[in-house]
Amino acid sequence: MHSSLQQQLASLARHYNTPAFIATDPVQFPHRYTDKRDVEISAFVTAWISWGNRKQIIKTANHIDIQMFKGRPYHYLMSGYWRTYQGDSQCLYRTCRHSDFYCLMERLHHIYTHHPDLEDAVVQLTIRGLDPAQALSSLFSGINGIANAQLGSPCKRLWFFLRWMVRRDGIVDLGIWQRLSPADLVIPLDTHVYHTALAMGITARRTADIKTAREITDFFRTIFPSDPALGDFALFGYGVEN
Repeated sequence: MHSSLQQQLASLARHYNTPAFIATDPVQFPHRYTDKRDVEISAFVTAWISWGNRKQIIKTANHIDIQMFKGRPYHYLMSGYWRTYQGDSQCLYRTCRHSDFYCLMERLHHIYTHHPDLEDAVVQLTIRGLDPAQALSSLFSGINGIANAQLGSPCKRLWFFLRWMVRRDGIVDLGIWQRLSPADLVIPLDTHVYHTALAMGITARRTADIKTAREITDFFRTIFPSDPALGDFALFGYGVEN
């Protein structure tokens, strides 16, 4: 039974990890860029709002990309146009306000002022013993929408961003970060992924925390030893088909 489930999930992962996936997923936005810094900024901001209704996520991400970034994320960041949103309580997306966007941009500006790119900032913290999501949580601590890794959060959106940056099979995920290994990624644990894993018996844990995310990831290491986050596509696929 276990072997049969592994085979089913491996098949689903291959079925959904295709270029056609991009057009209906938030990953489409960083795919618009080639400069590393543009890709990082677009991806991180898109991942920051990637919760809730998929169509609304894409609608808001498109607004940010076209109306705010105007197709030049790094130029927008370093030119400081985002400073007009300081203290602006208008809603940007769900519980995220324009003032939160300001805080996010301010932190990104600080990072790019002191590092060549976001990857370098994250790697410097992993050298000190943090995992990549803990590093991002530390870099963006206190900002609305950024999970606190110290409280046992699964850090879904941070691992989502990291999957985009680190997985490098060249199909859906961009794989532009070369200094971190896909083997160290953790499955982004959203509600659908959690309930699918629970229904399939991959986990029996009743709390959707980082321990559960790691348990599910460990299961996928038995299928994809060097690339467990590929399992994210399998769980997504199973959820769609059932």
